[in-house]
Amino acid sequence: MLSTLRSRWAEPARRRSIAVTVAAVVLVVLGGAVPAIAARPAASPLTLATDVGQVTVNPVPCANQGFQLRFGNAGREDVYADAFISAPEPLRLSRSLVSSYLPAGYTLKVAIAVSAPRDTPPGRYTITVTTGDQRLSLPVDVEPAPVDDTGDLARYVEVSASSENLPNYPACGAVDGDRDSTHWGSTTGWNDSTKGSFPDWLRVTFDKPETVGRVDLYTLDSAKYPADRYGLRDWDVQALVGDDWKTVARVRGNLAGKVSSVFSPLTASAVRVVTQSSNEGVTYSRVVELEVYAS
Repeated sequence: MLSTLRSRWAEPARRRSIAVTVAAVVLVVLGGAVPAIAARPAASPLTLATDVGQVTVNPVPCANQGFQLRFGNAGREDVYADAFISAPEPLRLSRSLVSSYLPAGYTLKVAIAVSAPRDTPPGRYTITVTTGDQRLSLPVDVEPAPVDDTGDLARYVEVSASSENLPNYPACGAVDGDRDSTHWGSTTGWNDSTKGSFPDWLRVTFDKPETVGRVDLYTLDSAKYPADRYGLRDWDVQALVGDDWKTVARVRGNLAGKVSSVFSPLTASAVRVVTQSSNEGVTYSRVVELEVYAS
């Protein structure tokens, strides 16, 4: 009986000895150290915010719309960081990346413009901003495209130029419906950025081929900047017929603020004015408004 009890008492001791031996072997195999359990990563010190809860987009040229991104560092150490901005097609963003040095406690404020082509389906879209493990979603409501009832084919269509004197003189400022030269310098009107270099050009491209027979050009003409001193003097009017540009009118020696060029109607996919000289001399091309009509 005594030997039996001793045997039962010794059994747990043997098991403990075996367990200790196995643990020792594991320690030797693993380099003598017990693997550490990974700690939960610390929360990112970077912050994302916007100045508005949603963006409304009117799909027209030169629309001033968008939001202010607020990219901050709430940590105690200075960092270099990136914020990535994305939007679904066909929305367009003025920038897709904000990369900056962010001192501790600092918030960077960056204006992000949002636009959309005129044929963008109305509805709700979502802009996404990410940095590290931070993610921000900003809803965007695209409104129905406006319809021009004046007959001006240049309104609300794509516009481009040989160059733009930004930010105050964009190409789209010449098709925004504002003919008033007293507003010059406030984004309503186009001015090239290549002083002393001619020719320059300003172009509107239609959504589909259109019948055109008249082009009205408003050059700079105000009490402060009269056309006979600062306006366009010489230019050609051209229409894109098929794959070829056809000159449909030439203006030479102009001193007026408005000139209507009338020609035999034709079907064109785009119209442009090619500027040759200014009344100011070898300086800039200045167009307050460009309008295109069927007749």
